[in-house]
Amino acid sequence: MKKIDIRDFMNYHYPTGLTAAPDGKHGAFAVVDVNEKENCYDSCLWIMDLSDGSVRKLTSGRKERNFSWIDGETLLFASCREKEYKEKIEDGETWTCFYTIGLHGGEAEFSFAVPYSVGKFAVCGTRVYMSVKYEYAKEEKDYEVFDELPFWANGKGVVNKKRNRLAVYDREKETLEIITPEYETVENFWLEEDCLLYTGVQYTDLKSWRPGLYRVGLEGYERETLIPQDRMRIDYACILKGSVTLFGSEMKTYGVNENPQLFRLEDGTLKELAFFDRSIHNSICSDCKFADGEGIVHDDERIYFISTFRKQSVICSVDAEGNFETLYDRQGSVHTLSLGAGAVWYTAMRDMGLTEIYCLKDGKEEKLTAFNDGLLAERDVCPVEEFTFTYKDVELDGYVMKPAGFDPEKKYPALLTVHGGPRATFGPVFFHESQAFANAGYFVFFTNPVGSDGRGNAFADLSGRYGTVDFENCLAMTDEVLKRYPQIDEKRVGIMGGSYGGFMCNWAIGNTDRFAAAASQRSISNWISLSMTTDIGYSFDLQETAGDPWNSPDKMWVCSPLKYAHKAKTPTLFIQSDEDYRCYMGDALQMFSALKYFGVEARMCLFHGENHELSRSGKPSHRVRRLSEMMEWFEKYLK
Repeated sequence: MKKIDIRDFMNYHYPTGLTAAPDGKHGAFAVVDVNEKENCYDSCLWIMDLSDGSVRKLTSGRKERNFSWIDGETLLFASCREKEYKEKIEDGETWTCFYTIGLHGGEAEFSFAVPYSVGKFAVCGTRVYMSVKYEYAKEEKDYEVFDELPFWANGKGVVNKKRNRLAVYDREKETLEIITPEYETVENFWLEEDCLLYTGVQYTDLKSWRPGLYRVGLEGYERETLIPQDRMRIDYACILKGSVTLFGSEMKTYGVNENPQLFRLEDGTLKELAFFDRSIHNSICSDCKFADGEGIVHDDERIYFISTFRKQSVICSVDAEGNFETLYDRQGSVHTLSLGAGAVWYTAMRDMGLTEIYCLKDGKEEKLTAFNDGLLAERDVCPVEEFTFTYKDVELDGYVMKPAGFDPEKKYPALLTVHGGPRATFGPVFFHESQAFANAGYFVFFTNPVGSDGRGNAFADLSGRYGTVDFENCLAMTDEVLKRYPQIDEKRVGIMGGSYGGFMCNWAIGNTDRFAAAASQRSISNWISLSMTTDIGYSFDLQETAGDPWNSPDKMWVCSPLKYAHKAKTPTLFIQSDEDYRCYMGDALQMFSALKYFGVEARMCLFHGENHELSRSGKPSHRVRRLSEMMEWFEKYLK
């Protein structure tokens, strides 16, 4: 068996976004692959026969990933194959080209182009409804002008005076029309039989985190306000049995992260149908997935969605009266959903494997693809051992990966890894980073401390408590693992993590000296500065610290790792991206500078042109360098 090394992620295949055709006979999906030579990701479209699960490649382009069905026989997809538009794009213009292709193959045909960057789109007859990036201010090469919040967004760059607007292209008339108001940004939209539902925020200074819900008729595009802006967060909306039904939260108790309730609009009145104290999305961590496509879908009778239950994401549904049902509960991670042919079709990770396509019908799951099975069969995939333990009357989940080739008579170094969020969740699924370290001779262990998803609002609520019970849970997990696995050398235990996990690394090095080395990635060190520099700082960060820089800076400072940096002794590596607008590089630089000032071994690796997603979808060469930096750091201090 070959060991999994840091470069193996380049050999994985990533199927994503399976969507069934309107007639339910076929499904289309994209497969993403690493192009090491050009240091990027290529993608092309595939077709699945839903009657037998057979698949075949449909397109041969390199950037074909965004698509929609026109009918049961034809796909519309975005790409750029036309010399004319390639030259315009090279000259700095923005265009998106669309092509049609029959599901039985043949050459794709150019259909139309629009002078915008296009996100989600859906087809109804001759019309294509799309979210387009609309710019109110001309971009300047030498400077930026900011006059609103947020002025930038992670993965999107500068968003000042830029909005996502709904547009309609009529393929028959060859006309393009924008149908949403000025300065409104569309969060999401859903195409129904006779209308569009969408959520949007209109602003010119400060963006609200509570969008409005609107209905637009497909004829005339008249806009009706269903729920006014600033009332509630809205996660999903649809027409169910003739009524507008939605998942949303009024955020009265737990703020922006509060789990949604199910509502129905009746004669303009919002009626609460049910409260489901779980998230309605997948929170299971992995660095080996692309999750294009929908995580919530519906038919005439029910809404189908992914929910995180403690250590795994499961498929659930709810009817128009608010009756919830778990359709399938199995260890692993479900990424996207689609409905067709009387079944649920989805991408998921199962049995310590990589992403494949599955079908759920009559309560039985069937695996339909094997893009990665051959590769993994040749690799030493380390299993995850599970246990539970109790700390201060709270039951916690423990996960341990033994080193490849484990010898019970030997002593090994170990790494505690802390997930992001904090409202994310670890489970027994394939995680390339962990596999690489386990194959390099480390114990790797992790838990889901208080603040994690999958166990309800109360468990997930860390507001004003960062660095308290969550830190205690991480130390308790470390104690428990050392007790259960005597082969771990307690003097050679390190800690690593990103985002909230980076916060925990920074917190740990200033509040304990039990870790021999740390790797802090895209981290948080100073809540006061962070809250005024990031894309969600003025909402999420202020809520999580239960303070603000003017009236209660003490609340923010007491839970800032930088406050304790003068106590640190742990050699620490900082991994940061200069376009990470979720955890801005200023925080990593402050912590790094403090350690150097106080004479602590520290190293900063700052990646140019990367954002918060470096470890998951950054340039392949950067992902290799990131893991190489971490591997070399821990080899220096733990081996």
